[in-house]
Parts: sequence; structure tokens; C-alpha cells
Amino acid sequence: MKLFIASSLCWDYHPNEVITIAKENGLHGVELWAEHIYYHQANPAEIRIHAEKESIELTLHASSWDLNICSINKGIQEQSIAELKKSIDLASALGALHMTFHPGRLTVKKYLVDEHMRALVTNTKRLLEYAAVREVVLSVEMMEPIAKEILTEPKAMNYFLEQVGGGLQVTFDIAHTPLEESNQIYLKELQRVNSIHVSDSKRDQYHVPLGEGEINLEEILPCLAEKDLPIVLEGMDTGRSLFFLKKHLNYLHKEWKERKRSI
Repeated sequence: MKLFIASSLCWDYHPNEVITIAKENGLHGVELWAEHIYYHQANPAEIRIHAEKESIELTLHASSWDLNICSINKGIQEQSIAELKKSIDLASALGALHMTFHPGRLTVKKYLVDEHMRALVTNTKRLLEYAAVREVVLSVEMMEPIAKEILTEPKAMNYFLEQVGGGLQVTFDIAHTPLEESNQIYLKELQRVNSIHVSDSKRDQYHVPLGEGEINLEEILPCLAEKDLPIVLEGMDTGRSLFFLKKHLNYLHKEWKERKRSI
């Protein structure tokens, strides 16, 4: 298992400090959030040098807040594409393994679905063309089944991949799978998965520390352990204590320790 941490777990720390934190905890890599880099006004060239020095691999989570690449509002749509192109440039400068980005969503739920999908396919192809020139691999994230989200289950995502064509990869987030569904089955059904986001989930809250939600972790974690992909511990923590990250790591250490005992 290639364990990464999302830099959003260490929001108050400079990206170079997050890389050091990952190194100190014996982790394989860091998924830097574009907004985190912008927030600290960090230099991507310096981040890349520091990561190479520490032997830490990098991926990038593109800007996603307030963006929608298939918005009915053409101004929002074009600005969202511009922001994602900016993230692609950032991924290139970082030497990131890939860039995860969020698909667009409905502007008004349940209305003009076909129009949104046409825009989503067209604009994703535009991003793929831009990324190819910069030698950046793109990975679209399957989202949680909430109002306005479009790509929320394997069948819809696989169909979208067919429409877009080759080149696009998929980021699977176990916290986005409905609690009544199986992450193991979702992962088996999804095509082109090259990255997996990990956190726990409750019925009233997504992305909580591992062991504090209702996901069947005993089912999915052994499957993830066999994957030679970035397994990214996710969450949002704006403090300095790193309590969220520590809870993730403590759970995993306990889980693997108990598993070894049972063998």
C-alpha cells in the first residue's frame, strides 16, 4: 500500500512542512491541494525540490471550491476551466504523478441534465488536451450522492469515460460510497482507477477520522492494502495539533497490528 496524506489534513502547515510530516510518519507521498499551495503562496519549484530530497511522491488535488465546469452560467463554466488549467500547470511544475479534479454538477437539481452532461464531456476533453501538452495525467473523482452531483456511482462514471475517450483516469473515494452499498463492489466495478481517497463517513457527515464513522472498513481496507496505487488519507484540519491525521494513523496501526495477530 502506498499511503499518502492530503495536505488539507495539515492546512496550517506550509506544503514543505507537510512533506516533512509525511516523511517522519513513514508515508509514501502527499496529495497537495492547489488551494493549500495558493493559501501559503508556496513556490511549486521549491516544493518539488523538497519532495525529491525527502523521497516523497506528489499528486495534486486541483482547485474545486466554487467551481463548476458544466455550469449553465457560461461565465462560471469558462472561469472554472481556466482555474483547472491553472491547476494543470501547477501539477506540471510539481512533477505530480497525476491531478485529481472534481467533475461538474447540475446548476439546478434535476433540470437540464443532458445539457450539463454535454458540457461536462466537451470541457473534460478540453482539459485532457491541455494536460497532454503538459504531460499531466488527469483523474476525475467520483462524487458523493448528494443534490446536484452527477457522477456518483460506477455505471454513470464508466459511461462518462466511454464518452470522453482514452486518457482519463478515476479517483475513487470510499467516503463517497453510500453506507448501504459495498466499497469493495464499487471498486471492482469502476474502470481506470488510479487513486483512492480514504476517510470514514457518517450518515450526517462525510470525511471523518477512520474508525469514527459507519463505513465497513474491515471489508475495504484489505482490498486497498493489495493496491499499488496512491491511497490518500483525507480530511480537513486547520489546527496545528494534527489530531485528524493522528486518528487516521492510529486506527491503521491498530488495524494492521490486530490483523497480524489473527494470522
